[in-house]
Amino acid sequence: MLKTHITGLGLALAVVIAGCSSARDPFQNRQERPTELCLNDGSFPKVLANTDEAFRQESEVPMRYVVKKGDTLWGISKRFLVLPWYWTNIWYDNPQVKNPHMIYPGDVLSVVSINGSKRVTIVEANEEYHGVETGRRTRDGLPIVRYSPHMRVDNFGSRPVSIAADVVQAHALKTRILRSNEIQNLPFILGDAGDYLTLTEQQEIYARGINNAQQDQEFGVFRVVGAPILKDGKKNQVVGYEMRHIGDVAVTGYDVATDLTKLHILEAVEPMQEEDVILPINAHEEPANYFPKMPTGQCSRGYIVRSSNIYPTIKEFDTVITSFGRDNGAQVGDVWKIVREGPGRVMKGQPVQVPGKDIGYLMIIRVYDDVSIGFVLDSTQSIYETDTLVHP
Repeated sequence: MLKTHITGLGLALAVVIAGCSSARDPFQNRQERPTELCLNDGSFPKVLANTDEAFRQESEVPMRYVVKKGDTLWGISKRFLVLPWYWTNIWYDNPQVKNPHMIYPGDVLSVVSINGSKRVTIVEANEEYHGVETGRRTRDGLPIVRYSPHMRVDNFGSRPVSIAADVVQAHALKTRILRSNEIQNLPFILGDAGDYLTLTEQQEIYARGINNAQQDQEFGVFRVVGAPILKDGKKNQVVGYEMRHIGDVAVTGYDVATDLTKLHILEAVEPMQEEDVILPINAHEEPANYFPKMPTGQCSRGYIVRSSNIYPTIKEFDTVITSFGRDNGAQVGDVWKIVREGPGRVMKGQPVQVPGKDIGYLMIIRVYDDVSIGFVLDSTQSIYETDTLVHP
């Protein structure tokens, strides 16, 4: 039943795409995108022998920067570095600061010299969040650290600065990529006691296949979207299916006679439907903190396979599926430059490729075997699924 649902959805979307692809792609004259998921053309960037070269000119670097609520690690990195993906290489854990690898609002950052090399570190720590050693110890010999009562109240402020962690957690981690056999074995929604075709918030619904669930345990509801993701463009090698988060449900009961689990819809981003699948709410969770770094895998070039939103254009803080996967060395934190390839022209009978231009950066936030999820850190203009990813 589910297999038919997936195939039908993929076919329907393929028809839609075929009918509107010319309207969506404003770059029809550019060279065709290669079919390989991972390209290695030998154009790997030279690793800096001296990380001082990653810094901006002294006149552009702040003497002291006070971290503010709402700051992201990417934004802070760009204040100090012309190559912000070198942040993990230039950061210095100040031994005089508790949790020196965490940056909180109110911390003061500055450039210091460590063994003759430039580093960025916390020179004044906000004790509300880092805490202060009391000089006392527990029975086990561990130091007792005092934190401000303010930290227990201000949940947002007490979070360390990262790559827009709130946005990532709220949106980016809602996308899954699963293989057909994985989808077949997932619990799925049957419907409710009535004849509703779509299910919205506050409704009570039933699902089959949830085993050993606890009362009030929460689950995410997902739906297959788009055509299958193909390996190297080969129609007979399906990498997986994109699963979009539809909403969340909680267990309210179990019917022994029918072997069905009763659920309450907590949130519905879109109306739920029969055969939408169910995943544990924390499945495939990635760390809350993301640190940008230079890619070290086998690929020197790749591309955006597709957008994870419903719109044809991609912008800052959107998520995309990229052609880099675990099999070719992709890792969480890899930063890639997004390039708009120039169109091909014929001049005096000879083909000419117009140079491309840099239009943004993305960072890998979840890795699968053949593909990965990328998070757009910034962009100077709209990004399209046909844009190229290259080493920064």
